[in-house]
Amino acid sequence: MYVRRLALANFRCYRSLELTLPGGTIVVTGDNAQGKSSLLEALHVLATTRSPHAQSDRELLNWAAAAEPLPFSRVSGEVVRAAGHDHLEVLNLRQTTDHGEERFTKQVRLNGVPRRALDVLGRLNVVLFTPRDLELVHGGPAERRRYLDILLCQIDGVYCRALAAYNRVLAQRNHLLRRLRDRGGERSELAFWDQRLVAEGAVVMGRRQAAVAGLSASAKTIHAELVGRATELLLTYRASLAPLADTTLSPELAAGVPAPDPVLAAATDQLAARFAGAVAQRRDEDIARGLTLVGPHRDDLGFHVDGVDMRAFGSRGQQRTVALALKLAEARLMWQVTGERPVLLLDDVLSELDAHRQAYLVGRIDAHQQTLITTTDPAHPALARLGAALVLELAGAQVVTARQLESGAETGSATIPSHGP
Repeated sequence: MYVRRLALANFRCYRSLELTLPGGTIVVTGDNAQGKSSLLEALHVLATTRSPHAQSDRELLNWAAAAEPLPFSRVSGEVVRAAGHDHLEVLNLRQTTDHGEERFTKQVRLNGVPRRALDVLGRLNVVLFTPRDLELVHGGPAERRRYLDILLCQIDGVYCRALAAYNRVLAQRNHLLRRLRDRGGERSELAFWDQRLVAEGAVVMGRRQAAVAGLSASAKTIHAELVGRATELLLTYRASLAPLADTTLSPELAAGVPAPDPVLAAATDQLAARFAGAVAQRRDEDIARGLTLVGPHRDDLGFHVDGVDMRAFGSRGQQRTVALALKLAEARLMWQVTGERPVLLLDDVLSELDAHRQAYLVGRIDAHQQTLITTTDPAHPALARLGAALVLELAGAQVVTARQLESGAETGSATIPSHGP
């Protein structure tokens, strides 16, 4: 799959931009603060309907558009897949309520028809790697849960629906727990929410574990190649279900990805029984604290190299290598599950890697996989190892030059993709 056309309106630094893109390698160059990262961010928004960086959709609105009568930002694009073409559009609109308060609403369209965000996930799959991905290894558990959610929601509709339902049930159960703590009441009211929490949560945990098993198998091989010697990188799904933290919940899921439906169903049933027992065991404490203390919202992802916990004891270089192995394994997993290569977005990663890892990364770029690489240095030595590539130079959120490279050598100017004023 690849994005053939991309259009931005009032998105970040872009007032207007329209691009026609090839299905292979694209190098995006330019000085800092010219729009390189925002271009990759827009592709991530098109795929997931959410920014990987912004805390709020209001951050995506171009500052000049904020003064207009009806401020909005829009990302739209044509996605080419084996099954056909889709036109995706994500619109963020700022509105004023009757009380004078500002709020943003998100509208998602698929082929011109309004749809829920859940309905468009998976139409475009992307893997984004940035220097910030060190947070996946040394950051908090929420970062790693968010990572798994973004990955799985692109390739597994069952997971995404179960996650959305689980989050709704969790909010309702926590509200009831606080009421029981503060005002008392019948504990029997928890029974319905406990049942729903367990049912949806078991699906989330089972499918996360299956994904982690697949990621771990690929990441182990990639990591050894990156460091140039035999190493044992192990990814573990750390569940909050006592006493199973730091252990594999269902060993049969380690057989491979995608896991067969009967295997997933059996594992989900086992997880549901364990989850139900853990919820019952922690109920008194849940009420006392006013929140749910066990479940996939408390789970984590562990990284060990030769038995050493990379989060606690890994150097920055080791953590960066683990993060890169994870991202390359993610791309492979998406290909395994969907049968199509995802769009690979590499944002200023060459500056964070040594020469060996730069060469490895560039050497893995496939001419048949759409890959966008941003860099401030168009003459970066690693780029010489690329095959054919389109090089776009940005200045002031505009494409100012476009040229074609063949096997790392410039062959002349190319037609500049269409763009707004």
